[in-house]
Amino acid sequence: MLPRELLVVQRQKNNIMPKYLQDIELAEEIIFLFNENKGKKYKELQKKLEELEGDKYKLVRGLSTLLERQCEFKPSSELNANEIRNFLFERGFVITEEERNKVLEQAAINFNVSQEAIEGAMFSDLEEEQILVNCDLPSSQDLVRQYNLSITQTLLFDALEMSFQVEGNYQQIFRTIKYLGLMYEINEEIKVTGPASLFKKTKKYGTSLAKLVPAIITAKTWKINAKIESKVQMEPRIFNFELDSETPILFPSLKESIIHFDSNVEAKFYQDFRALNSGWEIKREPGLIKAGVYVIIPDFGFYKAGLEHYLEIIGFWTPSYLTNKLAKLKKAEINITVAVNENLSCTKEDFAGNVIFYSKQIPLAPLIKILRELEEEKIEYELNRLGVIEISEDIVSLKEKAQELNILPETLTRIQIPNYYIIGEQLVSKRFLKKLKGEIKTDSYEQINEILCHYNLPLQALDYIGYKIIWKGLKPMKIVKKTK
Repeated sequence: MLPRELLVVQRQKNNIMPKYLQDIELAEEIIFLFNENKGKKYKELQKKLEELEGDKYKLVRGLSTLLERQCEFKPSSELNANEIRNFLFERGFVITEEERNKVLEQAAINFNVSQEAIEGAMFSDLEEEQILVNCDLPSSQDLVRQYNLSITQTLLFDALEMSFQVEGNYQQIFRTIKYLGLMYEINEEIKVTGPASLFKKTKKYGTSLAKLVPAIITAKTWKINAKIESKVQMEPRIFNFELDSETPILFPSLKESIIHFDSNVEAKFYQDFRALNSGWEIKREPGLIKAGVYVIIPDFGFYKAGLEHYLEIIGFWTPSYLTNKLAKLKKAEINITVAVNENLSCTKEDFAGNVIFYSKQIPLAPLIKILRELEEEKIEYELNRLGVIEISEDIVSLKEKAQELNILPETLTRIQIPNYYIIGEQLVSKRFLKKLKGEIKTDSYEQINEILCHYNLPLQALDYIGYKIIWKGLKPMKIVKKTK
């Protein structure tokens, strides 16, 4: 964050926006000056920066302020400047040059250094006299990213309220909200305020709202809306501030997504479920689920062709934690299974929905059974409403056709489609199979397999055109016509 006096904004009607930095040229110049002035006094660096400012005063000061926070300065003398000043001031005022030199000589004798060293050390601890000794400087692009984030936060100092939408990073966002003592409401978006905001408009929580921004903008996608109070001709006015992840502004980039687990039980469950290849996609902490006036972030979400199911793991407890968790789960508007450590004082009746008890690891079979039941319900529904399926292509991916019809692939396998067979993961027309049979003019396994691979068909297709494989042990030797 930067001081308010370094913020530059542009207003248009009822909207307000910081003046973001888009190019990196100025950042490169300032980083160069910092590197060039290592080992020199801060006042020399400031002089160079002032020469660069011109009509870009606030911008140069903003960028240099961010860099200074990543630099180390130290007094230009090894002597204790405060002790030296005290020694000199105790000698009283001096009027002549002779008196001044006499006092400096006394100080030199007292501190066992030269008179020149005393003069150099007198004010060596003041900011402008300190030496730039070390810089951990970012790249010019990263500096621009830091600057744009900082002025966004500075604008939000004067926020009356803020709302946002995000995809991802939920745990960090809500932990930050709790840590900052903010309140939230959830409808189509998450509105964040402070307790005093319930009674009057206040900017009291602007700094806390600003501190929440880094957690929001490192989500996969995000959108922020805020009400900003800003003075125009000394009169306060309320402006709208809107920003989202699609806006072409350099911000700190999303770090590579790393899946974190709260326990070994969660990590093993995730790995084991993925190894099943069940056709269901699994996501860790998949999203926000409304539960009355609160939210739940389930531990896992499962997705397949429009179906959704969630898993919440309760592995430890305190009386208050368990009470709050049960209350939220009963209000959650989702299809959820709860995996409960069997050592807890809980029964199935304590939960709404499906419950799995576990000891050292979460059993997969009960959950797969629940997911299969969801699939069967959907398949039954789709079979009842499905009309005539029209296909013009000779070969169609089962998965792609199911997506086109917005149904499960398994539903397609349960119906008869005139003049088509399901071969592997494809729908294949009878006329194409007739054409395929005409292409086979050899008994070479390698050549025939090459033809099938060209059409992305498995060896199973041979059964539909009257051929079979002759094996020698485990090795396919040739392909011949079936005898009637």
